[in-house]
Amino acid sequence: MVVENIIAAGLSVLAFALAVIGSLAYRRTRDRALLLLTAAFALFLAKGVALTAFLLVGQRDIATLFIVTGAFDIVILGLFYGATLRR
Repeated sequence: MVVENIIAAGLSVLAFALAVIGSLAYRRTRDRALLLLTAAFALFLAKGVALTAFLLVGQRDIATLFIVTGAFDIVILGLFYGATLRR
């Protein structure tokens, strides 16, 4: 249980850092692809927070966890795809 919390916290910290870097890059260049990447990293942050909350609450319903994280992953992949098409 401790290892999962550390991994989820690490995911959140990394996603936060990448979202901040992406937003700074967008402010500098005003490139819409960077805006999509920033949104994807912000969703990674939301996914990490949701995963951490799921682990801290102590839920054992693994199906719900797969559905929630899978939904985040689909949207994130769509944003990455959109960002690469913009280039």
